[in-house]
Amino acid sequence: MIPKLPIGLPLAPESSLPDVLASIALVAALVAVWFVTGRALKAKDDLPRQAARRWTANARNALLLIAVIGLLMIWAPQLRTFALSLTAVAVAIVVATKELILCLSGSAFRTFTRAYAIGDIIEIGSNRGEVVDINLLSTRLRELDRREGSLRSVGQGAVVPHSLLFTQAVRVLVREGRRPVHGFALTFETGANLFAQLDEIAERAAAALRAEGAAGAAEGSGEAVRVAIATTDLGRQRLEFELAAGPDEAARAERAVAVAVGSFVHELASAREA
Repeated sequence: MIPKLPIGLPLAPESSLPDVLASIALVAALVAVWFVTGRALKAKDDLPRQAARRWTANARNALLLIAVIGLLMIWAPQLRTFALSLTAVAVAIVVATKELILCLSGSAFRTFTRAYAIGDIIEIGSNRGEVVDINLLSTRLRELDRREGSLRSVGQGAVVPHSLLFTQAVRVLVREGRRPVHGFALTFETGANLFAQLDEIAERAAAALRAEGAAGAAEGSGEAVRVAIATTDLGRQRLEFELAAGPDEAARAERAVAVAVGSFVHELASAREA
């Protein structure tokens, strides 16, 4: 009678030297491609900064994905044997890496739906800012002021994991390449009739932007600044401004308009009291 071998007896492992050499060759080839791609992008002086960022991020993510897939294919037999012999451990690893899997799935979701790209100004849950980098796991934002309509940068960064794309709505406030519009309001407690001075206020605001060299005001006051007026619950007069300004210039443009319009309202109030 032929004796049976015990179930689960491991076979003699094959030499892993070819797999190691193949892995080293793959990584070396991808590093060389990354080096050549980086040199090529830097050599293009006429390439816009946002486009360079986008191409760099796309190339990096593509090479990382190729590296992961290639290494999985090279080491698939060893990984299969390990998974079969350690099923419980594999299940525990899947549970432990749930968030990582969600981030990778969210990255695929963003890519296929083209939800946003580098240079867009977006809002994900409570995170609001300009997209400056995207990788396989997260999106890095340059945070903006949380006021509604404001595009003023607060000088901080935020890293948003892609797992949030399955639980939070994504709002694209401004697409890259389109003119951003920064909005803010000024509230005045004055007896002067600002309703009758709306055109003059708009002209003063546009002139302040031209003097400051901000927000593309040289195109003309009609498009550079839009002004609306309303009243608050306490009966104060509220001026609402919209002007063409992105995160880099919104703070400077808002300050220039606030100084010019505030001075004009003060002049009206002084003339009324005189």
